Amino acid sequence: MTIVLNTIGLEAASEQIRTLIKDQEAEIIDTSEMKIAHCMGCNQCWLKTPGICAIKDDYENILKKLVKADNLWLVSDTHFGFLDYKGKRVMDRIMPLLNMYIGFRDGWMRHELRYHPLNIGLLYKGEASQEMMEDWCKRTAANIAGHSLGAIALDGTQGSACAYKEALPVMSGPIEHLVIINGSPRTAKFSNTDKIIHSFAKGLEEVGATWELHNISSRTEWDAAREAFLTHPRTLIALPLYVECVPGLLLEFIETLPKERQTPGELSFLLHGGMDEGNEFRLGEHFLQGLPAQLGCSYGGTMVRGGSFRIRTVEGEERAKMVTPFLKMGRVYAQKGTFNTPEAKRFTGPEQYPWLLRKMVSLLFMKKVNKSFEDFAQSWGCARPLDDKPY
Repeated sequence: MTIVLNTIGLEAASEQIRTLIKDQEAEIIDTSEMKIAHCMGCNQCWLKTPGICAIKDDYENILKKLVKADNLWLVSDTHFGFLDYKGKRVMDRIMPLLNMYIGFRDGWMRHELRYHPLNIGLLYKGEASQEMMEDWCKRTAANIAGHSLGAIALDGTQGSACAYKEALPVMSGPIEHLVIINGSPRTAKFSNTDKIIHSFAKGLEEVGATWELHNISSRTEWDAAREAFLTHPRTLIALPLYVECVPGLLLEFIETLPKERQTPGELSFLLHGGMDEGNEFRLGEHFLQGLPAQLGCSYGGTMVRGGSFRIRTVEGEERAKMVTPFLKMGRVYAQKGTFNTPEAKRFTGPEQYPWLLRKMVSLLFMKKVNKSFEDFAQSWGCARPLDDKPY
């Protein structure tokens, strides 16, 4: 069974879609007029109501179809050489297809499947990086134990690359004032990103830098965030990895930013996620590397760090141990004004766990971590197994 989620509506005719994917029996769902919210990253589909999204909108019916599907094609417009926010939004909501438990599959640390493998393909409209689109399909499919069906340009110009603007000269010198934008869709109170930011900012303060914070999880802060981005020379966007790249809500916010600015600016990123291995973040890092020039900014680098999921589930000394490394990197960043440093590169950790270490982690560490997830779920009132199949 093949499901097609068409986020651009009548701009992509059903006959054209079926011809390109070579499946005349595919079920095409036009999501362009549906009520579909962004994933909030609340984790209730993993830890409170396993397999059931907390958001009650039109996506629930889509999810019930996906659990029976073998193939999923996304039809999406593009922005900044990648999926636009509407395409990314529907893909961010597939997380209930996985469960909270973590293990190794194909040599990589991944969440376990709730149902069965799902193959992923992409039909895209507009100018985009073919390499990036194909990599996103491969990574997204691999996380659901499927394979990539490919990335195909609707206009037939497959293989063309996005015409990125040339990188602007990098600003130099220490940070005096930093605008920090929390790019997590999760509200600040429950956000790992928020806790990372506040530890990082302590490092800024220790060397005399000032900072201000804006949260995109609250749309009432978007105007102030845009104004701060345009007014101050240094901006840092801190964000969690979402379905292999940037969260859809953050993409929507970024699409509202002006493409040019009156004064020089530099844009840097702090990218984090639950898995420890650096390879998990490379597509997101690739996208972020090309973004600043498209917003009239120079690129101040991306600092990458895994293993952040449990930050919100612990307190006291255990949480302090997890976030203190970000304080140290805040000091380094304030002094050097960039993440293009050996310290930031080392901060990422291993690109992939060696075979022997994977075995040791599987036998010892994973059991402890997965048990901690069960305990946390019970504290949330979860009464069902974390690998439950509700549909």
